[in-house]
Amino acid sequence: MEPFKQDESFLARWIAGELTGEELENFRKSEDYALYNKINEASQSLRVPEFNKAQVFDKIQENTLKVNHKPKVKRLVPAWVYAAAAILVLAFGVFYFTLRESQYTTGYSEQLAVVLPDASKVQLNANSELHFKSFNWENNRVLELSGEAFFDVEKGEKFKVETALGFVEVLGTEFNVVARDGYFEVQCREGKVQVTTMSDKEKTILLPGKAVRIVNNKLETWTFKTSEPSWITGESSFYDTPMKQVILALENQYQITVDVSHVDTNKRYTGGFTHKDINLALRTVLIPMDFTYTFNADKRVIVLKSSN
Repeated sequence: MEPFKQDESFLARWIAGELTGEELENFRKSEDYALYNKINEASQSLRVPEFNKAQVFDKIQENTLKVNHKPKVKRLVPAWVYAAAAILVLAFGVFYFTLRESQYTTGYSEQLAVVLPDASKVQLNANSELHFKSFNWENNRVLELSGEAFFDVEKGEKFKVETALGFVEVLGTEFNVVARDGYFEVQCREGKVQVTTMSDKEKTILLPGKAVRIVNNKLETWTFKTSEPSWITGESSFYDTPMKQVILALENQYQITVDVSHVDTNKRYTGGFTHKDINLALRTVLIPMDFTYTFNADKRVIVLKSSN
């Protein structure tokens, strides 16, 4: 079968739906139709902002007519240019889709449940950010986290959570990650995870009930018994945690400003605080540490050493 003969405006009129019935029927019987139709269908399925294929072809046609306006000048734009333009639309759309990133954030005292493309679940704690690319997710399950989140991972390809201080790799498990202000902590709730520090690439394997953290560039490990993070049910809990991180958690939950310039925030705290009563939360954290405090109307807390 001979290639279908067409003028320079043919593809533009086809995409715009302006062909006559006879032209369309002849085009469908041609060898070229399958290729052009495949390109057109693929490009129409893409959602590329403010990009109109028909306008692209019209513009090419307009430029072609300008070139041919001069007498005795051969047409310079052959029909294959229109096919190239259609391919360009497709390539641009694929490029846009593969780079598109999903982003989730929480504010003060907020939590957010996120279901990933493979049905894995992420629970974001207050003032946290999560980023990942949905494209080819099944083969590239990688996320970036800033803040705190609890992960319930479906089995599949390796699952990786990246933070500024280290990353966590698993196959299928439940674990909690904290990555804030130079502090990195991972608690394994189920399955097995591998934690790698960014500074020295040291690897640590965690089984259920095991935890690891980085404090002042030092690696610490401990064990715990709880089945899920208490913050999910409305109470933050800590084990031998630097006060700096406990204060930061208070600020994130209650949208307050805490002045700790007069106390040692390297002191360690074991305990917890409720998310429902700010006054009770301040008392349960600060009084056991032998601190006093003032709490004024503009939600500013000033922490001082006890006079006793």
